[in-house]
Amino acid sequence: MIIPGAGGVGRTVFEHLRAQDVPVRFMVRREDERAAELRALGAEVVISVT
Repeated sequence: MIIPGAGGVGRTVFEHLRAQDVPVRFMVRREDERAAELRALGAEVVISVT
């Protein structure tokens, strides 16, 4: 599943999936505080290399 931006609707979908123990992976552009927050919430975070 892809959750673009993880804002608004994407964030809600993410929270529902995690509440059901569904693994969620995010691809981000850089390692920053948002990536750390996603990890803290239980997501796997992958840094995009483009």
